[in-house]
Amino acid sequence: MTVTAPGAVVRGIEVRGSGRSLETMDSGIFVEQSARDAVIEDNRIEDNLFGVYVHGAPDAVVRHNRITGLHQTRVSEAGNGVSVWNAPGAKVIDNEFRYGRDGIFVISSRNNLFSGNRFSNLRFAIHYMYANDGEITNNFSTGNTIGYAFMFSNRLVVRDNVSERDRDRGMLFNATNGSKILGNAVIGGLQPGERWATSDSRAEEGISQAEAGTAAQASQTKAPRLALQL
Repeated sequence: MTVTAPGAVVRGIEVRGSGRSLETMDSGIFVEQSARDAVIEDNRIEDNLFGVYVHGAPDAVVRHNRITGLHQTRVSEAGNGVSVWNAPGAKVIDNEFRYGRDGIFVISSRNNLFSGNRFSNLRFAIHYMYANDGEITNNFSTGNTIGYAFMFSNRLVVRDNVSERDRDRGMLFNATNGSKILGNAVIGGLQPGERWATSDSRAEEGISQAEAGTAAQASQTKAPRLALQL
């Protein structure tokens, strides 16, 4: 589905089975630059390369969706749950993300709000690149490779987020200057051997993201918990 009209609303439908070309940004729902103030809400978006692609649409809103990406493939061949490119003021709120590459990926944007989302079985829950003046609040990441990654992005507010049992890092900051990091929690725990294989190597060995995630969750119930407040 392609959304082009300003103020358009896509609500209460199921979208599945997009193409598989990263080059052409094949998506379940593709929001064009002309679709200012578009709203994508209360949808079930499954088995697409990219779930929702906000391609330059200012003030677009993506909320209350259940987004399940590709999981019988390598992470490098999957897209993101929501991609935001050059969409000032766009908001991604109260969605559930599972499988695919990154839950939310934003690049070359500003003044975005990502709040109240839940992420599992991904590479990064939230991945920030060259995007300034955003707010990332009250999100929950569990069982991902990295919870929250912020790179070359300035003046962010990162507040009251949780990373629980993410494999490599709870939060990663690289050249994130002038930002406020408040009230976040990183909760660790022992990981099974399967969880230390890369996603691509698991796929090469015939282990899907889904199977690896199930094994990790089963072992985590017995593991001690370590918590860090940021």
